[in-house]
Amino acid sequence: MAEPIRLFVTSSPELEAEREVAGQVVAGLPVRLGWEIRHTPRPGEALAPALAAVETAHLYVFILGMDYSAPMGLEWARAVRAKKRKLVFVKEVAHSPAAALWISEHSEEVDWVSFDSLASFRLSFERHLIRALLDLAEALRLHLDEIEGLRARLKALEEAVPEAPTVAHGAERSAIILGER
Repeated sequence: MAEPIRLFVTSSPELEAEREVAGQVVAGLPVRLGWEIRHTPRPGEALAPALAAVETAHLYVFILGMDYSAPMGLEWARAVRAKKRKLVFVKEVAHSPAAALWISEHSEEVDWVSFDSLASFRLSFERHLIRALLDLAEALRLHLDEIEGLRARLKALEEAVPEAPTVAHGAERSAIILGER
Protein backbone atom coordinates (compact mmCIF):
# COMPACT_ATOMS: atom_id res chain seq x y z
CA MET A 1 0.00 0.00 0.00
CA ALA A 2 1.32 3.47 -0.90
CA GLU A 3 2.07 5.82 1.93
CA PRO A 4 -0.26 8.79 2.48
CA ILE A 5 0.60 12.37 1.63
CA ARG A 6 1.80 13.95 4.87
CA LEU A 7 0.90 17.58 5.48
CA PHE A 8 1.86 19.60 8.54
CA VAL A 9 0.02 22.85 9.28
CA THR A 10 1.52 25.43 11.64
CA SER A 11 -0.91 28.22 12.42
CA SER A 12 -1.66 31.06 14.77
CA PRO A 13 -3.98 30.00 17.60
CA GLU A 14 -6.96 32.05 16.39
CA LEU A 15 -6.99 30.56 12.88
CA GLU A 16 -9.32 27.64 13.57
CA ALA A 17 -11.51 28.54 10.58
CA GLU A 18 -8.47 28.52 8.25
CA ARG A 19 -7.43 25.10 9.58
CA GLU A 20 -10.96 23.91 8.90
CA VAL A 21 -10.79 25.20 5.33
CA ALA A 22 -7.40 23.53 4.79
CA GLY A 23 -8.88 20.19 5.88
CA GLN A 24 -11.87 20.64 3.58
CA VAL A 25 -9.65 21.49 0.61
CA VAL A 26 -7.46 18.43 1.17
CA ALA A 27 -10.47 16.14 1.46
CA GLY A 28 -11.88 17.46 -1.82
CA LEU A 29 -8.82 16.98 -4.01
CA PRO A 30 -8.94 14.35 -6.78
CA VAL A 31 -6.16 12.22 -5.27
CA ARG A 32 -6.63 8.58 -4.27
CA LEU A 33 -3.72 8.50 -1.86
CA GLY A 34 -4.68 8.99 1.74
CA TRP A 35 -3.62 12.03 3.71
CA GLU A 36 -2.05 12.43 7.12
CA ILE A 37 -2.63 15.96 8.38
CA ARG A 38 -1.00 17.19 11.57
CA HIS A 39 -1.36 20.61 13.20
CA THR A 40 0.33 22.78 15.78
CA PRO A 41 -0.56 21.15 19.10
CA ARG A 42 -3.10 22.92 21.27
CA PRO A 43 -2.22 23.91 24.83
CA GLY A 44 -1.67 20.80 26.90
CA GLU A 45 -0.93 18.56 23.91
CA ALA A 46 2.54 17.02 23.54
CA LEU A 47 5.01 18.88 21.30
CA ALA A 48 7.41 16.03 20.39
CA PRO A 49 4.97 14.20 18.07
CA ALA A 50 4.26 17.45 16.23
CA LEU A 51 7.94 18.16 15.68
CA ALA A 52 8.47 14.61 14.43
CA ALA A 53 5.52 15.07 12.06
CA VAL A 54 7.12 18.23 10.65
CA GLU A 55 10.23 16.22 9.77
CA THR A 56 8.29 13.48 7.99
CA ALA A 57 5.87 15.80 6.17
CA HIS A 58 5.88 16.04 2.38
CA LEU A 59 4.53 19.59 2.64
CA TYR A 60 4.72 22.17 5.41
CA VAL A 61 2.01 24.84 5.58
CA PHE A 62 2.54 27.98 7.69
CA ILE A 63 -0.44 30.27 8.30
CA LEU A 64 0.27 33.47 10.24
CA GLY A 65 -2.60 35.42 11.71
CA MET A 66 -2.58 37.99 14.49
CA ASP A 67 0.05 36.29 16.61
CA TYR A 68 3.22 34.26 16.28
CA SER A 69 3.27 32.19 19.42
CA ALA A 70 4.80 29.01 20.77
CA PRO A 71 5.33 26.43 19.39
CA MET A 72 5.14 28.02 15.93
CA GLY A 73 8.81 29.05 16.06
CA LEU A 74 9.99 25.53 16.85
CA GLU A 75 7.87 24.07 14.07
CA TRP A 76 9.12 26.69 11.58
CA ALA A 77 12.76 26.09 12.57
CA ARG A 78 12.31 22.33 12.21
CA ALA A 79 10.77 22.75 8.74
CA VAL A 80 13.57 25.07 7.64
CA ARG A 81 16.26 22.74 8.97
CA ALA A 82 14.61 19.73 7.30
CA LYS A 83 14.35 21.71 4.02
CA LYS A 84 10.64 21.06 3.71
CA ARG A 85 8.59 22.38 0.81
CA LYS A 86 6.78 25.33 2.44
CA LEU A 87 3.48 26.98 1.62
CA VAL A 88 3.26 30.22 3.59
CA PHE A 89 0.15 32.36 4.07
CA VAL A 90 -0.12 35.62 6.00
CA LYS A 91 -3.49 37.04 7.00
CA GLU A 92 -3.94 40.78 6.51
CA VAL A 93 -4.82 41.73 10.09
CA ALA A 94 -3.28 43.81 12.86
CA HIS A 95 -0.27 41.68 13.87
CA SER A 96 1.14 41.30 17.36
CA PRO A 97 4.72 42.48 17.89
CA ALA A 98 5.92 38.85 17.60
CA ALA A 99 4.07 38.34 14.29
CA ALA A 100 5.29 41.69 12.96
CA LEU A 101 8.86 40.71 13.88
CA TRP A 102 8.51 37.36 12.06
CA ILE A 103 7.22 39.20 8.97
CA SER A 104 10.08 41.72 9.00
CA GLU A 105 12.72 39.03 9.58
CA HIS A 106 11.42 36.81 6.75
CA SER A 107 10.15 39.34 4.22
CA GLU A 108 13.12 38.90 1.88
CA GLU A 109 13.66 35.15 2.17
CA VAL A 110 10.10 33.82 2.23
CA ASP A 111 7.60 34.14 -0.58
CA TRP A 112 4.20 34.16 1.09
CA VAL A 113 0.64 34.65 -0.01
CA SER A 114 -1.40 37.35 1.70
CA PHE A 115 -5.11 36.81 2.29
CA ASP A 116 -7.87 38.89 3.82
CA SER A 117 -10.80 36.49 4.09
CA LEU A 118 -11.62 32.82 4.37
CA ALA A 119 -12.72 32.83 0.74
CA SER A 120 -9.41 34.26 -0.49
CA PHE A 121 -7.48 31.87 1.77
CA ARG A 122 -9.39 28.87 0.42
CA LEU A 123 -8.73 29.82 -3.20
CA SER A 124 -5.05 30.63 -2.63
CA PHE A 125 -4.46 27.58 -0.46
CA GLU A 126 -6.03 25.19 -2.96
CA ARG A 127 -4.11 26.69 -5.89
CA HIS A 128 -0.75 26.52 -4.11
CA LEU A 129 -1.39 23.06 -2.69
CA ILE A 130 -2.26 21.69 -6.13
CA ARG A 131 0.85 23.26 -7.67
CA ALA A 132 2.97 21.69 -4.92
CA LEU A 133 1.35 18.29 -5.46
CA LEU A 134 1.99 18.51 -9.18
CA ASP A 135 5.64 19.40 -8.49
CA LEU A 136 5.90 16.36 -6.19
CA ALA A 137 3.80 14.05 -8.40
CA GLU A 138 6.64 11.67 -9.16
CA ALA A 139 7.87 11.44 -5.57
CA LEU A 140 4.30 10.90 -4.35
CA ARG A 141 3.69 8.36 -7.13
CA LEU A 142 0.55 10.04 -8.36
CA HIS A 143 -1.14 8.30 -11.27
CA LEU A 144 -1.74 10.02 -14.58
CA ASP A 145 -5.48 10.36 -13.96
CA GLU A 146 -4.76 12.06 -10.60
CA ILE A 147 -2.31 14.46 -12.26
CA GLU A 148 -4.84 15.23 -14.97
CA GLY A 149 -7.55 15.75 -12.34
CA LEU A 150 -5.31 18.13 -10.40
CA ARG A 151 -4.44 20.06 -13.56
CA ALA A 152 -8.11 20.37 -14.48
CA ARG A 153 -8.95 21.55 -10.97
CA LEU A 154 -6.11 24.09 -11.08
CA LYS A 155 -7.32 25.41 -14.43
CA ALA A 156 -10.82 25.86 -13.01
CA LEU A 157 -9.38 27.66 -9.97
CA GLU A 158 -7.39 30.07 -12.15
CA GLU A 159 -10.70 31.43 -13.40
CA ALA A 160 -12.49 31.25 -10.04
CA VAL A 161 -13.58 34.15 -7.89
CA PRO A 162 -13.25 33.71 -4.12
CA GLU A 163 -16.51 32.64 -2.52
CA ALA A 164 -17.36 31.97 1.09
CA PRO A 165 -16.47 28.41 2.13
CA THR A 166 -19.05 25.98 3.43
CA VAL A 167 -19.49 26.23 7.16
CA ALA A 168 -18.63 22.89 8.72
CA HIS A 169 -16.58 21.71 11.65
CA GLY A 170 -14.15 18.93 12.45
CA ALA A 171 -11.55 19.32 9.67
CA GLU A 172 -9.40 21.76 11.68
CA ARG A 173 -7.88 18.99 13.78
CA SER A 174 -5.13 16.54 12.93
CA ALA A 175 -6.53 13.69 10.88
CA ILE A 176 -5.89 10.77 8.62
CA ILE A 177 -7.91 10.58 5.42
CA LEU A 178 -7.90 7.09 3.94
CA GLY A 179 -7.20 6.77 0.26
CA GLU A 180 -8.46 4.30 -2.31
CA ARG A 181 -5.07 2.64 -2.86
